[in-house]
Amino acid sequence: MDTPLTHSEIRPKLLLLDPYPRNNPYRMSASERRSIWFPKLSLPAIAAYTPTTWDVEIVDEAVMDINFETPCDVVGISIMTCYAPRAYEIADEFRRRRKPVILGGVHPTYCPDEALRHCDAIICGEAEDLWPQVITDIEAGALKRIYRMEQFPTLSHYKPPRIELLSPDSYMTRLCTFTTRGCHFDCEFCSVSPFNGKTTRRRPVPEVIEELKRAKEWLRSDIVERMTHGSLFHALTTSLKIWVGLEEGSIVAFVDDLHNSHRAYCRELWQSLKSLNIKWGCQSTLFLGDDPEMVKLAADSGCVSVFVGMESLSDDSLDETNKGFNQVRKFENQIKMFHDHGIMVNPGLVFGFDNDDESVFETAVEFLTRNKVELAYFNVLTPLPGTALFERFKQEDRLIDQDWSKYDGKHVVFTPKRMTAEQLQEGFFWANHQFYSWSSIWNRLGHTRQRLIPRLEMNWEFRKLIYRTTPKGSLSPLAKVLKSLQVKLPTSETQQLIPNALHPQPSPDPKPQELYLKMKARRHDAFAALLIDLEGTLDHLNAKELLKRIQQAGRAAKMDIVVNFENLKQATPKAIFTLLDGEILQAILPHTKLRYRNLTKAFQAIVSEIALDHFDLFDEDIQHA
Repeated sequence: MDTPLTHSEIRPKLLLLDPYPRNNPYRMSASERRSIWFPKLSLPAIAAYTPTTWDVEIVDEAVMDINFETPCDVVGISIMTCYAPRAYEIADEFRRRRKPVILGGVHPTYCPDEALRHCDAIICGEAEDLWPQVITDIEAGALKRIYRMEQFPTLSHYKPPRIELLSPDSYMTRLCTFTTRGCHFDCEFCSVSPFNGKTTRRRPVPEVIEELKRAKEWLRSDIVERMTHGSLFHALTTSLKIWVGLEEGSIVAFVDDLHNSHRAYCRELWQSLKSLNIKWGCQSTLFLGDDPEMVKLAADSGCVSVFVGMESLSDDSLDETNKGFNQVRKFENQIKMFHDHGIMVNPGLVFGFDNDDESVFETAVEFLTRNKVELAYFNVLTPLPGTALFERFKQEDRLIDQDWSKYDGKHVVFTPKRMTAEQLQEGFFWANHQFYSWSSIWNRLGHTRQRLIPRLEMNWEFRKLIYRTTPKGSLSPLAKVLKSLQVKLPTSETQQLIPNALHPQPSPDPKPQELYLKMKARRHDAFAALLIDLEGTLDHLNAKELLKRIQQAGRAAKMDIVVNFENLKQATPKAIFTLLDGEILQAILPHTKLRYRNLTKAFQAIVSEIALDHFDLFDEDIQHA
């Protein structure tokens, strides 16, 4: 743009757009949006940093159509990766009408050359400090092609986002704000740390409280205005919705990616929130549930809902994505802690990690239903540009689709390791349908007495959305077999424990430890066989259970089975005798060819005492298994 704006009696106008494909199969209906969706704050924030000499209009394409004939002087579009193709269509359409277009957000930041083909300028990084200069350059006719953030904006004296520009009665709530930015964790699949920084910046608590007070009063006035200018029936239904917690603004949404990143800060904030008498929800770590004092303070201050990035029920998958601070063994107690204080728990789970196989879907649905979580958000692992995951998959040549519209957490765009892309996609569909089935909703919500009507409505709207947009999906017979072989069994008989000869023995631990046998199964990548890795301690009781599951798995899967003892820590002599019991092995033979790998090397002294004339269990060649 090289023509300066002329300041006449007509004020210049900025049109800010949030793209959403009109033909997106997951597009929400109005009632679904009002129950389960809230707006992004990027455009209201840009509006706040636009000079008051400009008029600003915000259009969320998920709510309304874009009028390409709208009189405006500049168009700004914020882009997430999955909406990039639609954003480019919009940008191209406005540029054909000779309107200058500026693109910002995560996707242009990491794909600048691509974005520049569709616009006049891009903003890379957080935009608050850059935007006033962009406006100055527009007014002078000196717009640059690229504006790059040099340092993260300070969050002191932050201008409150202009949420009043958002469409009324279109979201669960417009009362959205944030308290922190950045994340000190470094999850491989997440774009937050690369985009917002690996440290957490925090807004001063008094400024957050003042913003909420003003926003609360504004929304109250807006609702009263709509009630008094509508029919008596509309006023009565709105009053009823407010009473049961269904009306917009009945809950404040903190949209921080990591709301509880700093204990002292949260203590100050949550204590201050008590005076506002509001209900609020946030995104939190699940391990906040380890701190009863803080959970109680959150509940006392009005917290009614937390979204928690659970991600996986596999420690191996959590370690893989650098999220080892999530500890699966604590999940149940952490969820219970939130529930005991009346706080709804909404976990996010990701399917498709390299350690995931087809058993993850049923395992996830069973766990979440058993622990009565009120909502859940399932996603397919998605390698977004800018993340370490994207770079790793690119180097491994595992990206099979670079249609950005499919990078929405609902499509498989890479080659998984332990299942096919089709199995991952089908499992994602299946998990959604199972979790939002009527039986699951009843099992999960039948216990609650707090905010029951809003929770039922949210489940109902999620169910409508999923059953309308998502194929039913199915799991292969192997999925249940694998699930039966992913188990952790207690070890109770510990007399005469013999260490595995393949491992150097650590010094004795003076503290008593819980002993267990952990089974991890996977399908072999090259051969039609199931591999079972054993960890922990083996006694004769869990040895019997292992053989029982092997027999069931062989009957169902019609595949050979290899049991690997390399990582087993120790075993009792009786357990080894059980594994080599001829009568038990004879019952297994009709269903599967069974092989023991590293058993002889690990426990040679015991194995050598047992005669196995008719069983070829110790062939180490996997091709013969």
